[in-house]
Amino acid sequence: MAYTSPLFQSSFDLFSHSIEHFNLGTERDRKFVIIHLANSVELIFKDLMLDLGLSIYKNPKETVTITGAMETLSKEKNITIPHLNKLELLIDERNALQHRYGFPNELTTIFYMEATYSFFKEFLLENYNLDIEIVLEDFLQEDDLAIFKLRSVTTQTELDKLNKLTKIHPIGALLSAYAYLEGKMNEIRETIQNQIAGDERDLRMYIFRYFNPDSVARLMTEYNVDISENTKRKLFEFRNIRNQVAHGREGVGSKEVIEFITMVKDLEPKFVELKESVLKEPGLLIERERNRILERQKQKTLDFSDKTE
Repeated sequence: MAYTSPLFQSSFDLFSHSIEHFNLGTERDRKFVIIHLANSVELIFKDLMLDLGLSIYKNPKETVTITGAMETLSKEKNITIPHLNKLELLIDERNALQHRYGFPNELTTIFYMEATYSFFKEFLLENYNLDIEIVLEDFLQEDDLAIFKLRSVTTQTELDKLNKLTKIHPIGALLSAYAYLEGKMNEIRETIQNQIAGDERDLRMYIFRYFNPDSVARLMTEYNVDISENTKRKLFEFRNIRNQVAHGREGVGSKEVIEFITMVKDLEPKFVELKESVLKEPGLLIERERNRILERQKQKTLDFSDKTE
């Protein structure tokens, strides 16, 4: 049924409206993001019920609830509901907002937007054979879609555009920049960890410590890639603030986020240099850590011998 269905159209009208409110980012807009997200999910469930030949009415005057729709689809048609636990939280949040005053904070709004987007991405592909990105192009203005996509950056070009997002979603921009940095570290981690034998669990644990973003400086030092002391401090600060923000314990301003984004951009040539060095000597860090582990084991043995004498 999909595009020809009024319920499908209404579902994505609401999802698109939620994105428009999300892009605006005001306190009042965040409330409508949550409400529209939950309602869009409810309508897509009912659309699929119709598509599968199921009635959406529980009596002549009343349609099934969103919970009833999920239960019917899963039990009668064995439909998998992606991210069900997060959708249940979204429904509760929607219901609470509709019956009391108050507004969700930015982090909460980001959480539910990402959860709903992930739901639609999987649900549409599995049940409608549709790509969420293509569907959204038909429901959103080009500028709105472009701003929305800034929440997840994968290239330096996208990183350059992230400053725009700081005016709307400083927390979202911060988390996107941090995720970009993590992505850079993960690329290098995979190359290095492929050198570890399957039975070297301790070594794998020690190596993993190098791949937190605040350990960038440490990893670069191992491969003789120089970065300034100021950048080292900023990396440590970046991780601390990101952790505080991610747990809802601290806000962050646009100016501060822009400074972190600039730092990540400035590190780009250093990452290129680091990656080249790792590719030349992928086993360098592994061998050094093996030797360090052996040295620690020897020292423990010596310390134990001293105590028993």
